[in-house]
Amino acid sequence: MTTPAADPAPPPAPLVEGLFAVGPDGRPHLVASRCADCGELAFPCRSVCPRCKRPTMAPVPVGERGRLFSVTACHAAPAGWRAPYLQAYVEIPEGLRIFSLISDEVAPEADALAPGAAMELVVEPVGAAGDRVTYKYRPVAEA
Repeated sequence: MTTPAADPAPPPAPLVEGLFAVGPDGRPHLVASRCADCGELAFPCRSVCPRCKRPTMAPVPVGERGRLFSVTACHAAPAGWRAPYLQAYVEIPEGLRIFSLISDEVAPEADALAPGAAMELVVEPVGAAGDRVTYKYRPVAEA
């Protein structure tokens, strides 16, 4: 007699809904918005354009790759998070500078990465419980 398989556990929920998505190919991207009138790009996604103030923003995928602008090691963490960890600004080809955590794969030392390093977007757990996920960047070899 066989026992029915247990339902698989649901995937972890995003820390903040709507900041990123995973495409059908399994690759994550950030969800920005572009104004249909003036072309302004904004992240996170907005409904009203920050430049022309019109409600003509539409979601667009961005940020699969980028270049490290700056990085710092944080030695104090919010309750339920692990410290130290790295946070950074990553410049993406679409012209935005994104504030992001750095992948847990990278040693949490300020000199672990150099400005200008090629980076790719990943989705990883955040917090000690690991029950939430968020976007992060990690170094990647030049293509």
